[in-house]
Amino acid sequence: MQIRARNMLGEIRETTRFSWTEECLPQSLYYGNYRRGLGRERQATLTLDQRTGLATLTRNGEFSREFEIDADTTDILSQTLALQCLLQRGESGATTLDVASERRREPMTYQRLGEERVRTAAGRFNAVKLERVRDDDSGRRTLLWFAPELDYTLVRMIQDNGDDEYELELKRR
Repeated sequence: MQIRARNMLGEIRETTRFSWTEECLPQSLYYGNYRRGLGRERQATLTLDQRTGLATLTRNGEFSREFEIDADTTDILSQTLALQCLLQRGESGATTLDVASERRREPMTYQRLGEERVRTAAGRFNAVKLERVRDDDSGRRTLLWFAPELDYTLVRMIQDNGDDEYELELKRR
């Protein structure tokens, strides 16, 4: 899976490679993050080896560090596919995923807030709304909307960091 955003100032590209488990979990093998803008370029890759229980991070082609993972660790990008799969199976309570990113490995919990009608460039959808549960003092908020009529595809996401807000939305079907 790959997500890419470009404008006049630069580009961001995130890529993940994974295999599915029977537990509705994308078991990550690789996560890559590429950023280019304002004359700078940065690339990070995270290789996840569940057999050895290690994730290896490289930045700009050079080894950065290793950290431990479990057999059910997924990556920061694949987690939305895990949430989609769990919604397809009818999960309705809080869900916690073990997620590895460039920074660290951490549990990420999502709570179902209900259903809501949302508008995107691809149209209007009745969607299941989830929120990432964070510490009270984090100052960040992540909201996700998954459309049942599109097999619970993620159609909108808002990341509010307090100072900045980022939005991802489905542009076309």
